[in-house]
Amino acid sequence: MISLVWVASLALVLTAGAGTVVAYELCRRQVLGKDGGYRAIAREAWRQSWKQATVVGLLVVAVAAVGIVTLSYVPTLRLSVVLIPLIVVALFLILLLFWCLPLVARFTNPTWRQLLNGFTLGLTKPSLTFLLAIAVVLGGVVVWNFMPAVFVVPGLILIWWCYLLERFFVARGYVQPEPEETGI
Repeated sequence: MISLVWVASLALVLTAGAGTVVAYELCRRQVLGKDGGYRAIAREAWRQSWKQATVVGLLVVAVAAVGIVTLSYVPTLRLSVVLIPLIVVALFLILLLFWCLPLVARFTNPTWRQLLNGFTLGLTKPSLTFLLAIAVVLGGVVVWNFMPAVFVVPGLILIWWCYLLERFFVARGYVQPEPEETGI
């Protein structure tokens, strides 16, 4: 008999990608200053991208599993031997979570194209990717040293990243700038 804990864990793993896309869309709407019901925005984001987000989310889980297995070799091998594979896994996780999933939320393309675009953008814009990696590491240090920050730091990083991505997409001409509301 499958325990309830295993079923709940499986449900969390399967919906992690779609949940991240919903969080990105909610943050994007907040950054753009668009009003709307949070439930309606979340429902629409889920409906539009749950299939692609689930595929990308499962890729994130697979890459994270490789990272955990690699990390488990640290006691038997030296950290210097395992460091490069860990950095590569961390780069893939950052590209999948912070480039590919926002593209799934923002644009309509086939899944393979979303992944290709996410990796291409993440690797051709190393300054943004490196800046994001620094923010994630600093956020991790803050959470490690002050555990209640886990409720605030990920959201702050996500809102900041949404702000940077929207500016990036508009500056490159991928999307049109949002019209500013006039009080006239």
